[in-house]
Amino acid sequence: MGMVSCPECHSLLIKKDGWLTRTQMTKSGKRDRLVQMYRCHNGHRFSRQEVAYWSDSFIEYVVYIYLRCLSLNTTIDIIRATFDEDVLTKRLILDFIEVVADTLPSSDEIDYLYHPHLSGYLAFDGVWFNFQDEQVVLLVGFDPVTFDVVGAVWHEDEDSEGYTKLIDNILNKIPVSQVKGIYGDGDKGLMKSLKLRLPQTPFQLCVVHKDLKMGKLVPIKSVNHSRRMSLARKQEITAFAHHFEACLYADTKRQALEALLSLKRFITSHSDPAFQKAFRALKYNFTYTLTHFDHPEMMRDNNLLECFNGCLKPRLQLMKSFKKRENLNRYLNLFILEYRFRPLRESRFKQRRGKTPLELSGVTFDRYYNFINLLRTQLKLKYQLP
Repeated sequence: MGMVSCPECHSLLIKKDGWLTRTQMTKSGKRDRLVQMYRCHNGHRFSRQEVAYWSDSFIEYVVYIYLRCLSLNTTIDIIRATFDEDVLTKRLILDFIEVVADTLPSSDEIDYLYHPHLSGYLAFDGVWFNFQDEQVVLLVGFDPVTFDVVGAVWHEDEDSEGYTKLIDNILNKIPVSQVKGIYGDGDKGLMKSLKLRLPQTPFQLCVVHKDLKMGKLVPIKSVNHSRRMSLARKQEITAFAHHFEACLYADTKRQALEALLSLKRFITSHSDPAFQKAFRALKYNFTYTLTHFDHPEMMRDNNLLECFNGCLKPRLQLMKSFKKRENLNRYLNLFILEYRFRPLRESRFKQRRGKTPLELSGVTFDRYYNFINLLRTQLKLKYQLP
């Protein structure tokens, strides 16, 4: 019988002793599995392998369904309708998520395994959310050409320490000399880190962030629907917004600077505190909004990162009730992996439509419908429930 030994007495005198039927829940439903049994000369009966009740294919199917619907109750309903019986509980789904998250490679390990190509352009931003009684921020580094996530770290604050940690992680994947340009919202912590780590790299301050800031300070959205606002006030706000946007969306650097002077004259003749505050916010780091004029290969905004944040933020909201801090990393890794392996089906750019961020980064895969199954089969992974 080779090197088979009895697990109880370690006897090597072993012989086959029939089969045992084990029921297993698979993606195709319940299946009976035959397990070869053995008996040693001391009478101990055992098998060489155990058949887990939950198959790997079923576990990853459940987790994938959860990642697509983001609801434990909806996942339970879908699985119940699929198999015509009550199969899951919320606790069991959470166990599945933890074991899959702990088994799958990290996003950094995906980079090591598949070597996605980096365009050389990077966009940075922070996504805040509440965790128990505190706020934490996810700092993200993003490739605005391929839509791929290059790096992400949790931190207590959106400061230079956190951004430096993120940038150092990214610079392990791409040399400083190959970083062609950077986008961001002009956060002080980010700017300090960039001056420390990438002082010679062109930086474009996202004009969309400036525009959004103006909208928060000046009630431009109220112009079209407010009944209390006078016509004169509406015209004044509209004129201010026109001057403001002319600074951000000018066709040349000269026009942008002239528009800034024109806006300053407008502010001088309109002593409105909201206008003045918005103007100060515009002037802060205004020079960085002009970088794309000196580097035509760069865009004037990094609004693509906002699209990623829009995808990630609803998922982060699920973490509010987490009791274990290690679950932050577990779920974040799953969410980022799902994002990187999911096709961009509604992209307005035809050349990107239907391709995943990893595919846009030059990585090729055989056709797959569940990225968790793809990684498990390619990397020969096994899920071990506690």
